[in-house]
Order: sequence, then structure tokens, then C-alpha cells
Amino acid sequence: MYGKLVIAGAVLALQAGFAQAQARDAGFYGGLDLGRSDLHLSGSGTDGALANQGIIGSGSLDRRDTSYGLNLGYRINRTWAVEAAYTRLGEFGYSSSVTSPAADTVQGTYKVNALSLSALGFVPLQSNWSIYGKAGLARTDTTFSAGSATGATAVTGTSGGSNGLLIGAGVMYDINRSLYTRAGWDHYADVGTDATGKGSINTFNIGVGMRF
Repeated sequence: MYGKLVIAGAVLALQAGFAQAQARDAGFYGGLDLGRSDLHLSGSGTDGALANQGIIGSGSLDRRDTSYGLNLGYRINRTWAVEAAYTRLGEFGYSSSVTSPAADTVQGTYKVNALSLSALGFVPLQSNWSIYGKAGLARTDTTFSAGSATGATAVTGTSGGSNGLLIGAGVMYDINRSLYTRAGWDHYADVGTDATGKGSINTFNIGVGMRF
């Protein structure tokens, strides 16, 4: 009888300790991210955007730029969180050698920003480390600016928005109970429209954050 009482008491203590740990992990957090973006959009994507305006040419497009953003989330427990974020995905330069309607050079930028909402799943490891996976939706807004080098080509900038899948993965380290740092990869599956050129973007970023 005494042994059963000891076992029952130990089980209750473990359950209480687990519940307290879960409660400590729950709460709001916010952070800042800085990284490198990799645009998967060929020069023909911007050439297609120009072709929609009756401009024929062959262009080249920068593929990499700096990304940065901020996020605000709620940690439900040690395993799950929900997170909203704004990310400046990059501003990529391009240049197109135009043959029609006149010989010219058209230059501009392809700029992308994103708002996203994601669910994060964590796997705690030893010594304050954990790994995570991310899945959600992102609203990307793309601005395609264009200008003629000689003024011989009538060209205008366009913009558009699209909704697409956002997935990611990374590693996080808890500096203490309030501060953390993390590094990760994010994939924005749907960027741009037919009017601006369509593609996708990967980001590789590091960040710091604080729990409230």
C-alpha cells in the first residue's frame, strides 16, 4: 500500500512539473531576421513581363540580395507555435537588350516583400538547442520597375500580388529564458505574376528574438 502511494505521488509530481514547464514555455515572442535571398526567376521571366507591353528583348537578372524582416509569434508549448512575419525579400536589378519596337536598353528592378502566417513545430534537443520546421501561407507583393536608357521605348513599371506556400526549417538556441537566436531556411513558392514575371525565392537567415 505504501509503495503504491509513493508511486502515485511520484507520477503526480512529474505531471505537475511537466505542466509547469509547458506553462513556462507558453507566451508571446518577437524577433528580427537578416539573411541572403536567392531568386529563382530567369531573365525570360522579366522578358515576358516586357513582352506583355509589346517590347521584345533578351535580358539578365540579378539573383541574390539581402533579406531582412521581423516576426511576432505565440509559443503554445514546447512543441508548437504560430508566427506572423513581414519580410523584405530583396530588390533585384535587371537589364534587357531590346530589339523591338526600337533598339534600346531597358533597365529596372524586381522588388519583393512578403507577409506570412505560419505554424512552427519544435523538437527540443539537449543544452538549450532545438530544431524546427515551418509551414504556412505567404502573401508576396512584387514591383517590377522599368525605364528606357534612350527614351525610345515606351515602358512602364507594373506590380502584382500572389498567395503561395511558405515552408522552412532551422535550428534555435536559447541564450536564456528570455533571449534566443536562430538560423534557418525559408522557401516562398509563389512570387510575382504574369505581369511582373513569376518565380520563387529561398532565404537563408539568422535572427535574434525575445520572449515577452
